[in-house]
Parts: sequence; structure tokens; C-alpha cells
Amino acid sequence: MLRRLLFWLLLVACIFLAARLTERGTWQFDATAQQRHSLSQAAQQALDQIGPGLDIVAFLPDYPISRAELEQQLEPYLAHPASPALRYVDPLQQPDQATALGMQRQGEIHLRSGDRRETLTRFIPTAFDQALNRLALQGDRWIVQLATAQPGVDGSPLGMGTLAERAEQLGYRLLNLDPRRLDRIPDNTAVVLLVAPQVPLDTHTTAMLEAYLAQGGRLLWLAGGIDQGWAADYLAVTHQPGVIVDADAARFGLDTPANAIVEEWPEALLPFAPSAPAVLYRAVALRHAADTRWAVVGELRSSTRSWNETGSLTGRLRRDPEQGELAGPLTVGVALETREAPTARVLYLGSSHVFSDAQIGRLGNSELALGLLRWLTDNTTLTARPDTPSHVIRWSPRVAVTLGILLIGLLPISYLAVGLWWRRRRRRQ
Repeated sequence: MLRRLLFWLLLVACIFLAARLTERGTWQFDATAQQRHSLSQAAQQALDQIGPGLDIVAFLPDYPISRAELEQQLEPYLAHPASPALRYVDPLQQPDQATALGMQRQGEIHLRSGDRRETLTRFIPTAFDQALNRLALQGDRWIVQLATAQPGVDGSPLGMGTLAERAEQLGYRLLNLDPRRLDRIPDNTAVVLLVAPQVPLDTHTTAMLEAYLAQGGRLLWLAGGIDQGWAADYLAVTHQPGVIVDADAARFGLDTPANAIVEEWPEALLPFAPSAPAVLYRAVALRHAADTRWAVVGELRSSTRSWNETGSLTGRLRRDPEQGELAGPLTVGVALETREAPTARVLYLGSSHVFSDAQIGRLGNSELALGLLRWLTDNTTLTARPDTPSHVIRWSPRVAVTLGILLIGLLPISYLAVGLWWRRRRRRQ
């Protein structure tokens, strides 16, 4: 009797202590394959960068179910060590306050950090993470493309419309300006973009660029057109003859060998490497001479099966050393940084097509573009790779064929067989 009483007392004590323990702390385990109930890498890094002071304002009426659902969705974000604050404004009971805070419609979510603000019409995890990344972005946000007889910011195959759209998702804004109408590069410029100038840069443009870089500016140059003498004189970057061809292009299903395949990434430039190789179409090989002004931070190189083809790109190609064709890996991109403060940065790529609308969707080109923008603007702690939406299901071609055969063939046949068997059995009865 005493043993039984002691057993029940200990059991009640264990239950009581377990209940008190759950009040003091919680333990959660996310068993979903996509980790849809956990913070994404992009959100984690953005919150680390933003730090304390993030204010989340939800314009929701006092509906317990709606607010509880939002709190459940925001729970991983609110649990971050930065301790974002969530507060509600009821647009029905507090219309003046909602209007003063800039609410446009009921259900909006505003994210505020300092003097920066992002607005979402409703909670979508991917959009919320992108808004956090924009808030965490440091420095200026203008990417100024100098219109020097080059592709503009449009939707043409050679244009930069897709790059502009994806850069804006990160918080940047791509503008196209005529250097002839500028006295200097605008002060709030994060990066100057030059794409394949078809004519030599005039003295006015080069003077503006030199003054901008002397103040710690950032330049992204996509080479093409003619070889610029200013790049050789000021940046000590020159072109090798010919166009790079890469035998590895066939491995990725590309229809021409005139694609330089880049699979290795300098960690100093891209701490979060693209998930696929980059493809630089019709790239030229680069050479950087030793220079007292500029130091090489990192280089992008083609594969060991590449060379700079100086002849025709038709027919069977073979490297000819006597024509100055060099065996890979060849430098197709070079990142430079001034040795003295203020620190200027230049990224010189040997292809003008790599970020065009026709090429940016190939393999890892988009991730490369956004990652290099992060390096140029000192935002390398933020990942440029978008997270995979939690509702996307991916399977191999073999699994897809198997499911197709099962659903289209075997499943209907099995239904028919069961029906015939059941009918035969009922007749026998």
C-alpha cells in the first residue's frame, strides 16, 4: 500500500515539474524537408545585420484568429536574438493613427528600422525575407549605368531589365544616365555600371570615373566592344586576343563552346557561392599587370579545358599555341581594390553578355550578379541566393516517369481489375 501511494505521489510530482518546465522554456523541432517553420538563411543574416530596433507593425482589426495566425507565422522571426517588436494598429478603432503611419489598406505589414521602411500587403515568407534584406542593406542604393552606346535598362535580349528587377528586390535601383549631361557621378551612387562601350571613353567620362574612384567609388565593368585604353592605363587590365571557348560547355548542354564555365569562387568575393556554375558567353581572357595603385582581391577563371580561340568559331576547334592561344584556366574576371584609403573597388568581367536578359537566367549567372553586387557594396554578409519556396516539390526525371506510368496506366488498370473481380464474385454468390 505504501509503495503504491509513493508511486502515485512521484507520478504527480513528475507531471507537475514537467508542466512548470514547459512554462519556463519551449523546445521545437522542424521536421519539414524545406524547414518551412524555421528562419531561412537570408532572414537569419538580415536580422543579424539589422540588430535590435526592428519594429513590425501589423494593421489588423482586433480579430483573435487573424492575429493568432500572424503571430504563429512570425514566431521564428520574433524568437531571433535581435528581438523584433510586433505591435498592432486597429484600422477600425484607430483610423487616424493608421493613416499617420502610412497604411494604404487593411492587413498591411510595415517593417521599420531607423529611417527605413518596407511595406507588405500581407505576410508571404519569401517577400518578408526580401524586405528584411532590403532593410539590412548598407550604404547607398543607386546603380548608375553610364549610357555609352551600350544596352540600356530594358527588356531586350541584350538589355539589363531582368538584372534591374532582381537588384531592386535586394534594395538597389538601376538607373541609366548619359555621362555627357553629368558634371560628376551622383553622390548617392553605390555602383557605376559600364557595359561594353562601343567607342573609346571620352576624357570627360574618364575624368568623372577617376574622381569617383578616388573618393572610394565602386565600378562594375562588363567588357566588350573595343579594348579600352583607359582600362589598361588606369586599372592595368588588358585583353588577350580571341574569344574563350570551353569544352566543358557541352557538359551543361550549351549549344556553343564559346562559353567560359566558371565553377570555382574566391571566398573573398562570394562567401555564399552560387548553386551552379556561371556561364560567360563570348568572354575575353584578361591580364592584370602588377600595379602600385590596385591590388587583386580575387579572380574568376574558366575551366582547365578552355583556351582563347583566335580563329573562326565554326567547325572543329583545336588550340593552336603558335597563334598565342593559351590553355586554361584563363582569367575572365578580376576584382581590384585600392591599396590606400579611401578604398575603391572595381570588378572587371570579360563578357558583356553575362548579365543580359538573354544570359542571366543560365545556370548560376543571376546568383553571380547579385553576389558580386554584394561584394562591391560591402554587403557580403547577406546572401544573394533566393530561398526555395516551401511549396516547391522537386523530383528526378525517373521518379516523374514512374509516377506518370502509375497514375496513367497501372492505377486505372488496377481499378478495372478490382471491379471485374468484385463483379465476378457477386455473380457466384
